[in-house]
Amino acid sequence: MKKIFLILFIAVVPLLAQKVTVVEDIVLTSLSEGNFYYPTLNPDGTGVLFSSENYKGLWYKNFSTGKTVKITEALGAGYEPGFGISNEILYRDDKFVRGKKFSSLISYDMVSKKAAVLEGGIRDLKICRNNNNAFNNYIKETEVRSTLNQNMLQKTTASELIVFIHDSKIVLSENNTKKVLEPLGYGNYIWASLSPDKSKLLFTFAGKGTYVSNLEGTILKKMGYANYPSWSPDGNWILFMKDIDDGVNIISSDVYIANLNTGKYFNLTSRSDDITLYPRWGITNADIYYNTDNGQIRKIKLKYE
Repeated sequence: MKKIFLILFIAVVPLLAQKVTVVEDIVLTSLSEGNFYYPTLNPDGTGVLFSSENYKGLWYKNFSTGKTVKITEALGAGYEPGFGISNEILYRDDKFVRGKKFSSLISYDMVSKKAAVLEGGIRDLKICRNNNNAFNNYIKETEVRSTLNQNMLQKTTASELIVFIHDSKIVLSENNTKKVLEPLGYGNYIWASLSPDKSKLLFTFAGKGTYVSNLEGTILKKMGYANYPSWSPDGNWILFMKDIDDGVNIISSDVYIANLNTGKYFNLTSRSDDITLYPRWGITNADIYYNTDNGQIRKIKLKYE
């Protein structure tokens, strides 16, 4: 019983934490390797994907070997890539024909080092990652499809609940039955995601801020100015950045987390001289990945008290 109590106590510490401390903030890529942005952690925590500032190309850093390898030079590859059910990396390859964009969905096998086109010529392609960056579904135009099968080549209708943005509105889809939400009325909705237990929505309403709602669109929490938001692995925290621009360039930005239960906010990069951007959770609440404005990928280790 004592052992069970201890395990339960440890499990709720991040939920009830009154203080969050940055234990370390370490460099994962040097500027001599290149300028990298938009980190995406492997679901098993063994490596991290990143891209260039304009989403062209994709690189992967293996934590055990310390090596960084280029996956592709494709346009758009760095925009929301994900991981398949085994050794695949899933990304998009954008082509422009007479001013129109056509996208292909690509699967790259990290063992064989071979890429395969799962589907091409898509005018409107969206990749749907879950909260640990695993990739089970994608959206072709407005049709939600699944890639959950052994060889990743057979496309079928997705049955699980997912969320995406279409025509600046939030769309919930299950078995391709869609429900359109505009919780705050007409406007531009971005960065929508489901909580890990799929009971709540996180989204940003451009010009107004970031919010948490239930699946009917009823607002539960107002987060304020909180860009690029994402759920913690346990669903109790929100990670985001507070960036300020001069109309052209970002002139300052810090990485924050907020506790949904206590309402407390913690600035994780206040001591940094860098502009810190595009944060992503690791596989636990203790790890966060982000990039600096000059293209360095870094990792934060947290302690909850």
